Amino acid sequence: MTKSSSNRTLINVVGIPAILSLIWAGGVFFAVLITIAMLYAIREFYSMNRKHDTSPTIWIGWLATLIIGHLYFYQPEISAVDLISGVILFVMFALLVELFKNKPNPTWNVGVTLMGILYVPVLLGTLIAIREMSIINGLNMTFGIIISIWMCDSVAYFTGKKWGTIKIFERVSPKKSIVGSVSGFLGSFAVFIIMKETGYLGEVFSWWDVIAFTVITGGFSQLGDFTESLFKRDAGVKDSGTILRGHGGVLDRFDSLIFASPLAYIYLNLIY
Repeated sequence: MTKSSSNRTLINVVGIPAILSLIWAGGVFFAVLITIAMLYAIREFYSMNRKHDTSPTIWIGWLATLIIGHLYFYQPEISAVDLISGVILFVMFALLVELFKNKPNPTWNVGVTLMGILYVPVLLGTLIAIREMSIINGLNMTFGIIISIWMCDSVAYFTGKKWGTIKIFERVSPKKSIVGSVSGFLGSFAVFIIMKETGYLGEVFSWWDVIAFTVITGGFSQLGDFTESLFKRDAGVKDSGTILRGHGGVLDRFDSLIFASPLAYIYLNLIY
């Protein structure tokens, strides 16, 4: 076994039970976990984008992450007005800070700073809100989303590695195949079928919900993966970071949730 494989195994053995335990605990424990992940992820995003001689203001990104995480935790059904008002204030704040920084490429600096906030805490932070939702069992729904994404990733990896000869999006992610992508989608579908048949997500969870959440976790989660791959190729890096030995960075581990979580959040608020 290589050192990289050993590191990956160690992270899986320790990390997966820890994450599942914190999801089960919920409350401030899960909120803190996701907030810490977002703080690392936005830092990785800013680091990747320094290749263009940009100087994103990392402390603004961290401040926004803490505030947004706090709002999602205490107001899981946050209104669009509250969210838009917060975005407006941070846009103005970032512009004013840049005015006095005296750094080159101010347009890029502000753009990357704000993009990091929109990409990481605004999107990924919705997972905190889903766990705290009372309109549907937040615990079971959070487990359902994460387990279905893990299933999608695992099935896609193993089937793609064995049978994936035709690539699905080679310009962005050269190793991803059509076989792997379709298999991953079906893996997510199987998870939600089992949850529906066992009543795990409650009687209100319909077959239309099964289809919707399969599309979200089996389809859009893969688009989240492709999007982060696009950012990494632009930055000329293989991984977003090195903190998770053998697994890359935090952003590499949460890229699927960055797309799936906000769509699930919107769907739950609109339907339920």
